[in-house]
Amino acid sequence: MGMHGAGLTHLLFLPDWAAVFEIYNTEDPRCYKDLARLRGVQYITWEKDDKKWEDAPGIHPTMGTHHAKFTNYTFDVEEFMRLVTGVAQQVLERKRAHLNPQLLGGEQQHSSTAHR
Repeated sequence: MGMHGAGLTHLLFLPDWAAVFEIYNTEDPRCYKDLARLRGVQYITWEKDDKKWEDAPGIHPTMGTHHAKFTNYTFDVEEFMRLVTGVAQQVLERKRAHLNPQLLGGEQQHSSTAHR
């Protein structure tokens, strides 16, 4: 879990059943979503723009213009908890399924010839 930034590249080392929560993608929606997809882990990000607020406009250090990546935000606590609770439940289910592949519908074949 983290804001948009290079630290999220650590998702490459997550277990298969893990998830990444990019708290806010700073108007760059594909970056870590694509990396998570390539790694094969679940990805979520903030969903409701009306439940986040800029504390003050962030200014790009070289261009001098407003830029989402340099802005501090305030997030709605209830929405944050909804997202965290939902992804935590999905991680638990994926971990259980990873430890017990039969939960994914991949039941092993147990024919009479398999034990000969």
